[in-house]
Amino acid sequence: MTLRGPFAAVLLLLLFVSLAANFLVAGFVVARLNAPSQNATADVDRVVANAVRGFPQEIQRAIADTTKANRPQLRTRLDAVQKARQDLFEAMRAQPFNQPRLESAFADYRVAVAALQQAGEDVMTQAIAQAPPDVRRKIKPPPPGPQSLPAQQRLPQP
Repeated sequence: MTLRGPFAAVLLLLLFVSLAANFLVAGFVVARLNAPSQNATADVDRVVANAVRGFPQEIQRAIADTTKANRPQLRTRLDAVQKARQDLFEAMRAQPFNQPRLESAFADYRVAVAALQQAGEDVMTQAIAQAPPDVRRKIKPPPPGPQSLPAQQRLPQP
């Protein structure tokens, strides 16, 4: 059976459009999988951007400036958290299982997270201390979201 006429042209056009769309999607997937990892600056900036969403622009700018000045310290602390997390999962997978090693890895992870949190709090405290009272009054709590739910509500149910 051979298709002819305008129906064949429309069908051929739809085939090419479908192929083009498939190649476009495949290109995005391949680009996403092969994308270079984010540099150190982007990681620190992303963490800070998530933390300051409820602050007025003046305080956000001050926090960004303070972050730039303290970026090496923040990056070092973030690297320590990532390394401690990696060590924690290695301890979980260790054969034979070594409970003291796992407990030590959990403790190291807690210390690294606390040090990063303290560095972030120091940056925010410096920026907020420089802001006038009328600007500080504009600070709003974050909207309720998945992070504000109790842990048992965030976990998938069996």
